Order: sequence, then structure tokens, then C-alpha cells
Amino acid sequence: MDQRSIRVFVSSTFRDMQAEREELVKRIFPQLRKLCESQYVSWTDVDLRWGITDEEKAEGKVLPICLEEIKRCRPYFIGILGERYGWVPDSIPQELIEQELWLKEHLEKSVTELEIIHGVLKDPKMADHAFFYFRDPAYINSLPKNLQKEFQESEEGKKQKLLELKKKIRDSGLPVRENYSNPQELGQLVLKDMTDVINKLFPEVEIDPLDRLAMEHEAFAQSRTRVYIGRQEYFDKLDAHVKSDSQPLVVIGESGSGKSALLANWALKYRENHPNDLVIMHFIGSSPYSTNWRAMLRRIMGELSRKLEIEMEIPDKPDELRLAFANFLNMASVKGRLVLIIDALNQLEDRDGAPDLVWLPPVIPKNVRMILSSLPGRPLNELNKRGWETLEIKPLDDDERKELITKYLKQYTKSLNKDRIRQIASAEQTANPLFLRALLDELRVFGSHERLDERISYYLSAKDIPDLYERILSRYEEDYERDRKGLVKDAMSLIWASRRGLSEVELMDLLGKDGEPLQRAYWSPLYLASDQSLVSRSGLIGFFHDYLRSAVERKYLKTEDDKRKEHSLLADYFAKQKLNARRIDEQPWQLAQAKEWKRLYDLLSDLPFFNSAWEADEFEVKAYWSQIENNSSFHKVEAYKMVIGSPEKYLNYVESIAKLFYETGNMEQASSLGKSQIEYYLKTGNKQGLSASLGNQANILHLQGDLDGAMALHKEEEMLCR
Repeated sequence: MDQRSIRVFVSSTFRDMQAEREELVKRIFPQLRKLCESQYVSWTDVDLRWGITDEEKAEGKVLPICLEEIKRCRPYFIGILGERYGWVPDSIPQELIEQELWLKEHLEKSVTELEIIHGVLKDPKMADHAFFYFRDPAYINSLPKNLQKEFQESEEGKKQKLLELKKKIRDSGLPVRENYSNPQELGQLVLKDMTDVINKLFPEVEIDPLDRLAMEHEAFAQSRTRVYIGRQEYFDKLDAHVKSDSQPLVVIGESGSGKSALLANWALKYRENHPNDLVIMHFIGSSPYSTNWRAMLRRIMGELSRKLEIEMEIPDKPDELRLAFANFLNMASVKGRLVLIIDALNQLEDRDGAPDLVWLPPVIPKNVRMILSSLPGRPLNELNKRGWETLEIKPLDDDERKELITKYLKQYTKSLNKDRIRQIASAEQTANPLFLRALLDELRVFGSHERLDERISYYLSAKDIPDLYERILSRYEEDYERDRKGLVKDAMSLIWASRRGLSEVELMDLLGKDGEPLQRAYWSPLYLASDQSLVSRSGLIGFFHDYLRSAVERKYLKTEDDKRKEHSLLADYFAKQKLNARRIDEQPWQLAQAKEWKRLYDLLSDLPFFNSAWEADEFEVKAYWSQIENNSSFHKVEAYKMVIGSPEKYLNYVESIAKLFYETGNMEQASSLGKSQIEYYLKTGNKQGLSASLGNQANILHLQGDLDGAMALHKEEEMLCR
């Protein structure tokens, strides 16, 4: 579970609680989601009965999914009960009982009670985050006569079980709200209770962005420690490197070989054993903005600044940022040992020459122990030119494969006999840990023991990892498209097309129809099945590995037109959203990927959007304008002609547009807006703004060859500073 996330499970009986579920899903949960967003928390509500019209489908077929979702939602649970006990399954699969031994004692219980037992009653830690709501029995009298029987039990046995269940809940000491009168009152109770939880756990204080980023990279590292099979020689080589005075060490190996897992496991162990050394881990691709080289350097310098008390400004401009990074490393080296790990250089966004490592100093100070990793490509080519030492991660040998098979399946209480282990371990493809883990994930959920050998052979016939993932996607289609045709293709294509991933809420909206989100019961089985293939980064769901991205592209997005359609679909979706960080990040990027230059031009011509995007990342806005002007006849001068013509009417936008013109070589327009800024600041007496405007205007005149005019303005600027 993400450290700043709330995933709440909603449990209720089926036929009599549809109005309550609708009240929560349509009116209450959106309010709680908005509150969470304002406090940098990801909100997800899980109601597997929402939108389903068949009780047996909702209850009987998804019990394993319910129990697994409850685990993933802990410690957040909402239980709603009226006068129905709920559906009691005829039987529970033996395989599920073997996994959940406590079920043996509850074979005659309703699915609702099983959820409550599993989610709350056998887990006292739930006390602060689980809430129960009992409806007033008199509510039934307000209903039409023909509906009343749907809201109460007719069997005495079930009536008694319901009374006993409610007593257990009351006796547990958990919060119980008694006798809510209608769905609207329930909604207000839930809103108050969950608001209190959110405010208690995540008080409305400004969170240091560095802390948030550090948590993301820490969580990624911890996620790579589960069932790690590594060679001691790798750890010894990393230990020896840190003790030496050599230049950076470069970890190499084929994709999926376990470079990130090695670095994560080693770094966590080293930090534990050397508490006085500063260890900074940056896993490129582990969080939404970790692939941006400028964001990465600012994060590393920010950590150095606060941990080592380096008092130095962190600039924004690329050239200044590169120079500052080198200076920060030199200053850090005199403070003590710094271990800096940067993983997956090959995933850096191709901006400002980042893959060519123009930001990385050619010589690293002695007390800075830097460890890098990369796949073949531009970053590794540059590292090879520098002649830095390498550590190659070799494929798994036969014994390592057998050990991984046994340990990996054991965590799911699964096992294979020796012959099957030998068959899998002897296959050439399973020397790659990613291939082997993906294969084992498929086998652990395969239900037919009689056909297991056939399934093993089928997956082992895959020629490479993308081919294996294509077969896995086909299996998803067979298992999870019964109720929603095309779910796998649509969901995976949307994730592929997203810039940094999609939240569950965004996915549900996009996968729904007629303005209604997709029912949770259709999505959860697929999401749970693919939990080793999909990863949540700050609440945004993306692919765990680029191999899955390649498989999705090969299987579902075979033509450029297919890809453009997906990008256009996402652009349309975000265009309907309020002006927020997600829209600013995704919409223009999607339009650029779709090559919809007219729409991108119109979007950036919208002044409120332009200003918000400029504040978020002015370098990106300039890049979008460059793409527009290189691929179409549209030009920024035309887009902002109203600002140029009447700057006094657009004072909130003049400064950023003037800077855009100046930094993209449109000096005539920059000069015109600069003069209007000077006039405005003279009238208002804003000396700071006037000084900056005089300096900018002097630079423009200098570039235009008017040295005397530039000098005169610089003198005015100097006078203001005295």
C-alpha cells in the first residue's frame, strides 16, 4: 500500500443496499477523493457489488477476489447492514479454504459476514479505521409494499445469524452508527467519519516535496526485497567499490536480469550497516517524474542541501543546473561519504541531451561513491567512453532458478514437484529473473492441476519476454472479459498511452460507458491478477516493466493510427477535467503524441491554461511550441496577438508570455511586452518588478545590437538597486 494512500473496502448486503451504494459512489466518495487530493493522498474505494444486478454473480463468484481486496484495503473498511443477512454460498472452493484456514469455522456464513470477519473482527488493529452503519429497521415501512420483502429476511435462521453478527460487531468496540434513517443520512455519516480519518492521518500541513519523493524511492526499493536471489560476489563488488576511491561503478546486464533488485537490496543493507554515511537512491521510472533529468538533479541537490547543510541555490535553467550539480557533489565530498545510486539511466526522458549524460560531471569527487545502472543505448555508450568500471549481472544458473521457483511460490503457499521444477529451471528463457517470475505468477493462479504440464509447456515455448507477456495478455482476455468485452485491450492500451500512468478513478471513468464509470467488480479481478505486472506509482497505475509495454504495443497497437487514437482518447478525457496538475501534465502531451497540432495550439492559446502550464514547467511549454511550429503553420505570435496588442488588459499574462518570446528568439514581441511591463511597474511603484523588467529589456537590446540602449537600461537598473 502506498504510504499516502487510502483504499477503503465497502461491504454490504446486496439487494437492499443499492441506494446506499449509489449515494456513496456518486456523492460522498467524490468529496472524499477531492479532500485527499488537496492533501496529496490517493483515494480509492472498492465496492465489488456496485453496478452489478445479479446477486449470485456479485457474491458467489467473487469471494476470493473479495478476500484479496480486503487485504489490500486494510486497515480501511466500511460495513453497512440493514435487515438482511445476505447470500450464503452453497460451498466454498477447497483451494480457497486451504489458503484461508479460518474459513473452515465459517462455512455456513453469508459472504457479507465472511467479509466482516476477514476484514475486521479477526484483526483488532482495524479499530481506528473501520466503521459500521446499521440502518433503522423502520426504514422498511417507508418503502412500497412490493419491495419490502427484498429488504428483510424471511428465514428465521438467517434472522438469528444477523442478530448475532450485529451483536459481535457491537461487542467488538468498533465504531457503530446505529439507526441511520435513509441513504442520505448514511452518506453524511460516512463523509464525517472518513473526513476525520483523513485529517487525522494526513493533517493539512504542507508536505516537503523532498519527503514525498524520498518515500516513493524508498517504497520502490522495499518492493524489490521480496524473494531476492542474488550472488554474494555482487554484494562484495559493491562493498569494495564504496571503500575505494575509484570513479563510478556501472551495473550492466540484460533487461529483467535484476539490476534494480540488486541495487535496492544492497543499498538498504549498506545503509543499515553504515548509519553515518548518506545514501541517496534514485530509481528512474519508479515515480511519475523520476525520468525527468532536471527533476532528478533538483531532488538529489535538495537532499544534499538539507542533509549536509549545503547552502547553495538550486537553479532552474539547464546549463546552470548542470554546473550547480557538479558544485554540490564537490561540496558534499568534504562533508563525509556520500553513496549515490542512480538506477536505469536508459529510462531518462530524451530532453536537453539527458540520455547523453551531459548533466553528469566527467570526474566525480573521491568521497562521492556513485553507482549507476543502464541498459544498452546512449547512456551506456557515454559511460563506456568514460571508461568507468562495470559490474555485469549474469543470468541465473540452474541452482538459482530452482531456489527462486521454490521461494517465490512458497510465499503464496504454492509448490511444484521436482520434475516440474527441473523442467522450468532447465529452460533457457528462465535464466532471466523477470521471465521466471512472470511464468511463476501465471502458474500460481492456474486452476486446473490436470492441465498444469500443458500450461508450463505453453509458456516455456515463448521465444522471449514480450512473447510471454502476449500470452499472459491472452490469458487475461480469456478469464476477465466475460462481463466486459475488450476490457484487457482497452485497459492496457490506455495505460500504454498515458504519460505517467493513470489513477484507478481515471481508468474506471475511461473504461465505463454512457457517462458512468466501469463497475468495480469487472475491474478488480483483472487488476488483482496483474498485480505483478502493473505498479502504482504515487497512485498512478503503470507497467512494472517495459517488456509489458512492448507486448501491449505489439498485440493491440500495431499501427501508428492505433497509437494516435489512444492518445486522442486520453486528450479528450483530460480536456473535460478541471484545470489541475493532472490535466496540465497529460493533455498537451497527449495532443503532441497524437500530432493534433491545431488542438495543441488552441490549448496553449488559452491564457489560463498557458499560465498554469508555464508555472508548472516553462521548459516543457517551450518544447510544445517548438513541436507545433516545426510540424504546422501555427505560430505563438498569432496565438498571443491580443496580449501583444493590448497588454494592459492582460497584466496577469504579460510577464510569462514576454519571457516565452524572449527565450524562443521572438525579440520584437518580447521587446514590445517588455516596454509595457516597464510602464506598468513605473505606474505602480513596484521597484522589484521594474528592476527585473529593465534588466530583461537591456538584454533584448543587447541581442539586437543596441549596446548604448542596453547600457542605459542597465544603469537605471543599477540605480534602483542602490
